[in-house]
Amino acid sequence: MRTSAFLSISLLLIASLPSSAQGAKKIRLTSSETKALVQAVQDEIYDREYQGHFFPEGGPVGDIISESRTRVPLYVDPVLEDGEGEAIYKLMPHGEVLRLFHMHDDGTIVLDGDPELGFPASQPNRKTVYIRDGDVDRMKHTWVKSSFEIDLSPSPETIQEVVRRQKQRTGGFSAWEFAHSKETKKPQ
Repeated sequence: MRTSAFLSISLLLIASLPSSAQGAKKIRLTSSETKALVQAVQDEIYDREYQGHFFPEGGPVGDIISESRTRVPLYVDPVLEDGEGEAIYKLMPHGEVLRLFHMHDDGTIVLDGDPELGFPASQPNRKTVYIRDGDVDRMKHTWVKSSFEIDLSPSPETIQEVVRRQKQRTGGFSAWEFAHSKETKKPQ
């Protein structure tokens, strides 16, 4: 009898424990989350001062909006798994990339990976040239298509907002602020 009671209690305890066998929590990406992703992508581009790379000699990358603005396609997996998602877009000067991102509880989107690494084939965040063409085509046809705009000359106010948001996303770091810190420091 004691063994039976012990076994019953043990099974109850095991059954009540969180289990990875239950599967990941999957949710559909909302339009506001897609907008937050677009904001994160644009912020990274301006923070790293990549916008000039979207306007190479011969014409801008993406659809021309004006001589200083272009629209670039963004493909997003519509399902977030445990707050993580994937997107494909052109991140010049690197080219087209598959990028992972995380959604925080407050709706903030944080891009995974470091552009300084150049998106090598060995990383989850990598150039799409390292992915089979058929897989990239499938993703682009089944994922949600969106877009983002890049301005060749963002205003100083835009840059300051970008720096503020990037510092919130990255725990206090801004590539733009770091690159320009020498300009603001005065010799002693």
